[in-house]
Amino acid sequence: MTLRSVYLNASEVMCAAIGAEANNYVVTNEKETVAFKSFTDEVTSRDFDTILAHFDQLLLPLFTRLALSSDELANTSLFLGSTSLDISAVNVGANDELWLSTTNKINTALVARYGLHELEFTFSTACTASANACLYATRLIAQNKIDNALVIGCEFYNPLTVEGFTSLDLISQTGLATFATGRSGLVLGEGLAALYLSASASKQCQFKLLGGASACDTYSLTMTQEDGSHIAQVITDALEQTDLIATDIDAIKVHGTATLGNDEAECNALTKIFTENKPPIIAFKPFTGHTLGACGVIEIALYAHCQQQKNYTLADYAKQGNDLMWPFYQNNDFSPINTVLLNYFGFGGNNAALVMQRYKA
Repeated sequence: MTLRSVYLNASEVMCAAIGAEANNYVVTNEKETVAFKSFTDEVTSRDFDTILAHFDQLLLPLFTRLALSSDELANTSLFLGSTSLDISAVNVGANDELWLSTTNKINTALVARYGLHELEFTFSTACTASANACLYATRLIAQNKIDNALVIGCEFYNPLTVEGFTSLDLISQTGLATFATGRSGLVLGEGLAALYLSASASKQCQFKLLGGASACDTYSLTMTQEDGSHIAQVITDALEQTDLIATDIDAIKVHGTATLGNDEAECNALTKIFTENKPPIIAFKPFTGHTLGACGVIEIALYAHCQQQKNYTLADYAKQGNDLMWPFYQNNDFSPINTVLLNYFGFGGNNAALVMQRYKA
């Protein structure tokens, strides 16, 4: 089968600002104050109408920039990835009865709201959710199954997520320091982002999505193997799927949650793969927090934004270059980077890797 090229024609993102390492804070049921990264001034649970309003704020500028007609929107399939979907809008009844929505409630609402194609997909594979959404959208376009895809990653603040990660002692008290030897855990965040993928390139297209790979590690019910062997296999598969070798990679967007085991596993995997060269790494989570299932699309959109603006701020702790597990990319301009590997690794051992390449018309 002859595969078509897949182009990232536009992206939009709403998350905590890159370059600002300050945190918001929330209080748990145990009255513990923990850091949280939000794209709004006030961190609060949202009802469903507010959630849809955020999507208007995200998507309408994207549709306008691409000048999409109603016919083009009707030929656009939705791929959405999230860990908690609309759980922040779940109602508790008078008798403490919990009402849960269907997993595709957001999708159904967005399809009707914007006149999208009836073919829609929801992905909820922990922290790889929207990365997998992007991977499968890319495959369907490449295989001539669909022409256009709107890929969304979303994660909204909800107490259940914060309480869960706090109970696991994974929240850092000092900040998220990806790939630092002295890292102390993650900081949660919220945000949403969208990518518009097509089989043809628009005038503003900056990138081609070459493809990738995804698989589940059965080593543990909760995490991937710390020796990095499964992550290394997924990266190897992603390179093979895209007809590349390790030396073709110019930089690596690491998953980089700053938890002890996750960063160790990812670093071990990179050491296994990149034996001849050591591409510098790029990390967004020190600024955005860990946006869980939304981080796949959010971090692709942030990468595209940084290249377009020729501006990327390195986290303060990484500027010194000391006590780091892997060298960071030190330039504030991404345009010298041609091919980037994007890593995402999820709770439960679901691992994904994508490859993106600069496009020159």
